This record gives sequence, structure tokens and C-alpha cells, in this order.
Amino acid sequence: MISLLKKISRLEIIVFVSGTVVMVLELIGSRILAPYLGTSIFVWTALIGIILGALSAGYYIGGSLSKKNPKLSTLAAIILVAGLLILSITILKEPVLKLALPLGVKAGSVVATLMLFTLPSIVMGMVSPYAIRLKVQTVEGSGSAAGILYAISTLGSIFGTFLAGFYLIPTFSSTQILLGLGAVMALTALIGGLRLQPLAVLVIVGILGIGTSLVPSPYVYESDSAYNHIRVLDTILTETGARVRVLLLATEAHSILNLDSDDLIAQYHQLYQLDNLFARKIERALTLGAGAYIAPRNFLERYPTAEMTVVEIDPAVTVVAQRYFNLTKNNRLTTIHQDARLFLNHVEEKYDIIYGDAFASYYSIPFQLTTIEALQRVSEALTDDGVFVLNVISGLEGEQALFFSAEYQTLAQVFPQLYVFPTRFYRPDQNLQTPQNIVIFATKNPSRLTVESLLQRGTESQQEQITKLIDPTKFKTISGLSLFNLCAKNEFAG
Repeated sequence: MISLLKKISRLEIIVFVSGTVVMVLELIGSRILAPYLGTSIFVWTALIGIILGALSAGYYIGGSLSKKNPKLSTLAAIILVAGLLILSITILKEPVLKLALPLGVKAGSVVATLMLFTLPSIVMGMVSPYAIRLKVQTVEGSGSAAGILYAISTLGSIFGTFLAGFYLIPTFSSTQILLGLGAVMALTALIGGLRLQPLAVLVIVGILGIGTSLVPSPYVYESDSAYNHIRVLDTILTETGARVRVLLLATEAHSILNLDSDDLIAQYHQLYQLDNLFARKIERALTLGAGAYIAPRNFLERYPTAEMTVVEIDPAVTVVAQRYFNLTKNNRLTTIHQDARLFLNHVEEKYDIIYGDAFASYYSIPFQLTTIEALQRVSEALTDDGVFVLNVISGLEGEQALFFSAEYQTLAQVFPQLYVFPTRFYRPDQNLQTPQNIVIFATKNPSRLTVESLLQRGTESQQEQITKLIDPTKFKTISGLSLFNLCAKNEFAG
């Protein structure tokens, strides 16, 4: 082992560290963009595509630069510049992301990635070809030298991938990781032969670190977990003046707590309270995706003898709910930290009602929970008269309604009756294209409940919500065709 370490030159160390930093930077990029643009496939596509393109440009530039009097000190200078550019992201990310936000997730992701990560990635890409030129002594040995250094660089990238995903991102903030990467690059430049400059960079890193910690945050809490960028914000609703606390995951508000009373703020949570009109008995319930546990806690209050099982993928979200959203220990509440689809694949228990409230970024339900196979699993986990309550965020007409249309049709292949309740826009004279919460009650009972029967069953507060029941066949897509192709099999109350 000692003899092997003696054979490792400064070039091998530099290339390994550079490979590590590149992958950490790419992975942390998703967390930098998340608070403004989410973590959707569009964000990842922009990051991977643009960073790969920038690295390719760096390979070309580094190879060209290495032709002219290659020196180790020049390579060290390249590394130092890369470190400075990485550090600059800590300063530029907020204004750049605020600029990119109005552009939408696709264009915004491209613009933000170009502005924040292009230059650091280009300079990082220059390292490997320049190091190869320093390593090559003869033409005959060029292939072997290139192979060895690229292998070492790839090993560094593999190490950086696991380091970032399993340790750095769940443990530190994105700013702390960027500061650490800058310090690592400065130390690497020191290995390359520079003396005073890396020390100056280390001083800058320390100043930035102290400055970042002193900047007041508008949030009650902010942190990165293995799955989310989590923020807790206290604010006042302009419509009512109510003081509320909001759980933000990436860019979206996933839960809202009334700080002045026990009243539910979210309108779709209010629609959940129609559940006993469709379920004959409610003794055991399951929630897929908890957020701040607002709805599960309300369920336990409404049904004092019932039991609730919550499947929440992110343990950190549960901890935040306990610390900031009044979630307390309850013997009737069981939390399972697991992917909801994985849970459904293996669950053997039967539930009277299942609430689907799991969301990824930008209003999208995780795709693995939207398929007919997933909905069949939901149906199998319900009792014979069980009910599935699904929260969808979508428009009712036009392009914004395409997901709702597809999910509705999928539900209709599994459940005999569907009841659709928009939270806000439910009349033809309203803006039906604007995305909103739409709660769908899917029942295994084939008998159709009319509006009249629902009104007879409902309390005064429920009757107000029942009036939101819609007939989706009345709404049109952008092509003017009926939004649903399978509605004929169901009888809708208007």
C-alpha cells in the first residue's frame, strides 16, 4: 500500500480531486435550482446537458492550451480559477435564479444553468487534457498516460457522486458545499505549486462563510434533505389577514397551518372532509404523502377512534412537521418513511379510505403513482366499499388540463364511480384553464350517488362543498374535443 501511494504523483491527485468536484458540483446544482425551479426532469436535463457541453468545451480549450509550454504551475492556476468560479456561485445564485424564475421551469432552468455553471464547468474540463499533456513523455506512452488519468478522473467522479448523494447534500446546505468545494480547489492548487494565491482564496472562503451565516433568513427554517429543499415560512394571508405557517418543498407550498386557530386553510383539505359521504365506515385510513401532516392530524380529530397510517418518503419532512407544525406523538398515527409505490407493492393491510397527496416538483404527482398498475394497487389495498381520495393540481380546460384528463381516464379504468370537486373554478364562466387543486373521490361501490343524496347526507358545512361537484364532460380541450373519452361509462351529476 505504501509503495502504491509513493507512485501517485501530484497529477493523479489533481485529476482525482477535479473529477470529484465536477460531480459534486453537478449534483449540488439541482439543489441550488430547486428553491426556484423545482427538481423536475427539466431541471436535470438542463444541468446534465449544459454541464456536459461546457466540459466538452473545456476539454478542447485545455488541450489547445497544453500545446504551448505546458507547466504544472499553469495547471494549478487553472484549478485556482475554477475554485474562484465555483465560489462565485454563492454570490450569483440568488439574483440569477430570481431572474430565471419568471421564464418558467424549462427556459428558466436553461438560463440559470448557463449563467451559474457554464464557466466553472469549462475551466474544470480543462484540467484532464492539460494534465495528460504534462504526464505524456513520449508519443508511444501517450495512450497509456491518457488512459490512466481518465480512469483516475472517472474514479474521482464516482467518489464524488456517492459523497454528494449519501453525505454532503443530506448533511450540509448548498452554500456550505460550494464554499467547501472552493476550499478544496484552493488546496489542490497549492499541491500544484501555487503558494500565495491559494491562501488568499482560503481567506475569501472564510469571509464568505462568515458572511453567509450572518445574512438574516426570511425563513423560520431552511435546510436540504436527501429528497427536498425544505423551508418553513411564517406569513400573513392578504385575503383574510390570517397568520399562517407554510411548508415549502423546492418551489411549492405543500402545507399551510393556521397559526390563529384550528381551521383548515387549504381548500382541498376542506374537501377531504366530504370523505364520510362516500365511505360507509372509516376506521382505518392511509395517506400517501404527508407534507406537514395537516390533513392526517385533522382526520384523527374528526374520527376519534380511527387509525391513520402515513407513508412519507422524506424523514426530514416528518421532523419539520414535529418541530414547526404541531405534530405530536399519537398512538393512532403510524408513520412509514418509504416511497409510496414501494409501499403499495407490498402492503397487505386493507384500508377504508386512502388519501393520495404525494407530489414531486411543479405540481406533478410522481409518475410511478399515476399508472394504472399503481391505481390497481390502491384499489387492492382498499376494503370492498373503500374510497380513494386523490388531490390533483391541474386546469380543467385547455393544455393545462391534459394531466387531469389522462389521470381521470386511468382512474375510470379501475374505479366504477368518480366524483370531481375543483377547489375554486367549477363554473363555465370562470377561468377553467388556471391550475388549481382538484379532489377526485374514486369509489369501489358501483352505485352512483346523486347531488340530492349527497346533500341529504351532508352537514351544513359539507353542503357548501358539495355544490362544487362538476361534470367533467362539459369541459373542452384546446382542440375543442371532449376532455374525456371514457366518461360515457359513468353517470355524472351536474
